[in-house]
Amino acid sequence: MEAMQSLATLMQVQSTGVEDQFEGAVVSYGRLGIYGGHFLGQALSAGLATVDETKLAHSFHAYFIKAGDPASPLYYNVSRLKQGRNSELREIVAVQADTVVFKMIAAFKLPEVGAEHQKIAPQVVAADEIIAKREARGVDAFPFPVTQGGRVEMEFASESFFPAKFVNGREPVLRTWMRVPGCEQLDARSRQPVMAYLSDGTLMFNSVVPHGTPFQTHRLTSLDQSVWFHRDTDPGEWMLYDQRSTAAVDGRGLNEGEVYDKHGVLVLSAAQESMLRGIVSDKEVRT
Repeated sequence: MEAMQSLATLMQVQSTGVEDQFEGAVVSYGRLGIYGGHFLGQALSAGLATVDETKLAHSFHAYFIKAGDPASPLYYNVSRLKQGRNSELREIVAVQADTVVFKMIAAFKLPEVGAEHQKIAPQVVAADEIIAKREARGVDAFPFPVTQGGRVEMEFASESFFPAKFVNGREPVLRTWMRVPGCEQLDARSRQPVMAYLSDGTLMFNSVVPHGTPFQTHRLTSLDQSVWFHRDTDPGEWMLYDQRSTAAVDGRGLNEGEVYDKHGVLVLSAAQESMLRGIVSDKEVRT
């Protein structure tokens, strides 16, 4: 059953027997079809399968080209753009029914020691305390798309993007706690596709919160996404995703975020452009 398959297992891809071609398992995410993070994680897994085992991904840049079909087989074709001693570069193209639906360029390198600094993590209420207060009120966890099948646990560390009453001009900021059960035995290479999956999360919703409610007042979808991996981390521990939208214009929203581990160590940064188009009039949005 879908719920019995861990996220780490779902993100792994299998060789088709054709050189540098892989197949990924497909599941449905309701109205989203195939969640964007599904493509991100599996594509990165395919790229990792073609690089030296001593190397890890340090960044990727991806485009969501067409909506994924959860009823169609999903294949990833990898092109070896650069094959170096210290670094490698791959293009990964996702195909369904002979149509390209997603494309990623991912960079990989050997780990090294160097100068370090980071942005300071925000101070928020701990995930366990948030859960205890929510359960004491008799409220169920919010049904985030990424939590379907029980693969991911996620809690708002900020106000929900579905408030009881829309507030015009609300600050475009969201924060979530997240963790993934069943990651205890993963190595660093297996953890990276899991983190790629999580990086999509609630990112596109940041741009809509000053203007309306996702899918009720505005249509949204991810257009592209970039991720930079800073440090390895255990996705099975609570992580804070601090997010914001820096701009909305021309039917597009720009969203950014950082993921911190439970100790406040920065492990990942992400940026995403999303579609943001109203489906009702401004007057209707504000009533």
